[in-house]
Amino acid sequence: MSKYLANRLVQGFITLFIVTSLIFVLFDLMPGDPLDRFRANPLTPPERLRELTHQYGLDKPYAERYGTFVWNMFTMQFGQSWSENRPVIDILMERMPRTLLLFGVETLVVFALGIKIGSYIAWKRGGPVEGTTVVTSLVFYNMPSFWIGLISIWIFSFKLGLFPLSGFSGPDETVAMFHIPPDAFYFGFVDYLWHMMLPLAVLVAIGIAGVILLMRTSLLEVMGEDYILTAKAKGLSERLVRVRHANRNAYLPIMTSFTISMALAVGGALILEQIFTYKGIGWTYLAALLNQDQFLAGATLFILSVLVIGANILADIMYAWLDPRVRI
Repeated sequence: MSKYLANRLVQGFITLFIVTSLIFVLFDLMPGDPLDRFRANPLTPPERLRELTHQYGLDKPYAERYGTFVWNMFTMQFGQSWSENRPVIDILMERMPRTLLLFGVETLVVFALGIKIGSYIAWKRGGPVEGTTVVTSLVFYNMPSFWIGLISIWIFSFKLGLFPLSGFSGPDETVAMFHIPPDAFYFGFVDYLWHMMLPLAVLVAIGIAGVILLMRTSLLEVMGEDYILTAKAKGLSERLVRVRHANRNAYLPIMTSFTISMALAVGGALILEQIFTYKGIGWTYLAALLNQDQFLAGATLFILSVLVIGANILADIMYAWLDPRVRI
């Protein structure tokens, strides 16, 4: 297992290096640079432009700029964001926990409920519960995330007023809604939870459908294996057969799904955080792109890549733990 883990870590590092190189190339090929807003101002003196060109390293050779960029990414020296006028690392440290909290809770809820529901309807196949669950899952699985997000905001926030229209936090809105004093020790928890609940519900509704369908299909395949029939013939209870014999092998495709879902969750952050104005990593990345803040955008994309690659390595480790044949 240790050798397998070492190999996956090396592969992850190489993948991250390649992704970082692609980030540099893509941002370098993009039209414009951080100095465009200064050039657009006729009052900017040429001396100031030359000073900024040197400050941003735009006067250096391509290879040197590439090496500096890669080194800065891996050493977390992201520089200064000119759109927000503060260090990039401070912005990321402020907003990354918001994204990790939202999508971390979503992943735990989706897989905890999805595996249970998928396992249940597989063992109770052929009944109305299975049919209703499968149809409902297919409907949500094929719905665009941005459409569900907009519909949810319109119904639950605009029409019913049950949730805020936008934001990660809003003390004034929370006071008006729950009538609790801002200095209460639990005020921050209520404030954050209330603003996070609607986007979390949308993410769970979208993500749980795929897990339910995959777990059901995987378990139906496992239930036809000889060792399952043998376990039943030995007189073991249905619950024992399902938990100890069937589910463990049915979990293998779920681990692959876990990897994919993490990648899709991070990608979904770019859309859903923008729709809900949930100021996390995804919202920050799109705002940096629109403002041509290449330092903030590049660092944000690097952090997103680290999260996705890390999730892939974690899933591979879990897969190898469930199936020792993978380590060979």
